[in-house]
Amino acid sequence: MFIVKFLSMGISFLYMPLLLHSLETEQYAVWLTLTSIVSWITLFDIGLGNGLRNKLAESLAINDYDRGKQYISTAYGVLSFLSAFLILTFLFAFNFIPWNNILNAQSIPIKELDLLVIIVFISFIINFTLSLINSILYALQIPGIAAIISFIGQFVSFGIVLLSVKIFGITELLPLGAIISFTPVFVLFISTIIIFKFISPQLAPSRKFFNRNKIRDILSIGIKFFFIQIITIVLFQTNNLIITHVIDNSAVVEYNIAYKYTYILVTLFTIICMPMWSAATDAYTKGEIEWISKTRRKLYYLFALFVFVGIIMLVFSSSMYKLWIGADCPQIEFSTTAMLMLYSIFMMFYAANGYILNGIGKLNIQIIFTSILALLYVPMASILGGIYGLSGILAALCFNGISNSIWSYIQLNKIIKGRAYGIWNK
Repeated sequence: MFIVKFLSMGISFLYMPLLLHSLETEQYAVWLTLTSIVSWITLFDIGLGNGLRNKLAESLAINDYDRGKQYISTAYGVLSFLSAFLILTFLFAFNFIPWNNILNAQSIPIKELDLLVIIVFISFIINFTLSLINSILYALQIPGIAAIISFIGQFVSFGIVLLSVKIFGITELLPLGAIISFTPVFVLFISTIIIFKFISPQLAPSRKFFNRNKIRDILSIGIKFFFIQIITIVLFQTNNLIITHVIDNSAVVEYNIAYKYTYILVTLFTIICMPMWSAATDAYTKGEIEWISKTRRKLYYLFALFVFVGIIMLVFSSSMYKLWIGADCPQIEFSTTAMLMLYSIFMMFYAANGYILNGIGKLNIQIIFTSILALLYVPMASILGGIYGLSGILAALCFNGISNSIWSYIQLNKIIKGRAYGIWNK
């Protein structure tokens, strides 16, 4: 998984200079903002994906494959219905939304922008249901396969875009956006069929295994993940929208270049932490608290190593930007990189605790604290952004990062030591 995710990250890094040099700055900023907005669609699974992940892992821990198949069949049935509902609702509401104003895209023809929005939204909605296979692979504790699927989708998509730009001279946002949107969806669809046919046929979804009662089981914990997803969207996916309206589109590009550079550490660290989610579910179900404690300790050692690497990345950031983007790289202020690196460090420490807490299913404290942060974030970022520019918005982001690091450490420490009572144990 680590190797494949590293390759996927490499493709993601190659995408940025390719699109930045192929598209106009405003077009690229519009693309970044649009995909950020559309990512909010993931909210509408009402926590079914993560709820399925935990419930399926519990079923597999006691070798109850029939119950696991019921959970899978039920989740696919519910999400298929929700996807159809979302597409119909989106098509109805589409003409009433001024997309050129929302995306601050005054120079892009309205018809071209509208078609791009439709393509991106529909591809994300289809991906919305197909992505359930990732939750299943994580519950099976074979996340490497999920990483391979993602890599193939990225690799094929990048290859087609590269050929389109370099061979056919296509530099318009609409066709390139369509390729980037639909290619991974097609790969995910084919991969889902292959997995249920050859890898886990005993868990393949079936209409006769759909069980309404299992909806309540999945949502008993899934609804908590749903609230956390809402909060996560507010905290982490509104930045492009805030920046484009409080500052301008050029700041969106600066933020995204620096964010992608610094967040590489979080991505790599998350690759290591992600399998711990379902492993923690398995361990906690069996009462293996000592294993959880040792695993967290090892993650802390890795965290220290990643912080050291982050400091080196910060020192050489200016040279790395030129090497990555090219000599014509937009100006990236050192303060922007420094604050985003600080935020990345907070997020890695949070990940070392948070992924284990997600697996254990003790989510109430997370909902409370992150709800408060979400309510504060948008007004705080907007006010500080208006006064201090991009640095003000990033200061609000860092405040959220350190807050999440503190509560997650305290809760997991209480659980490991058997001192979690009341709200800390729910």
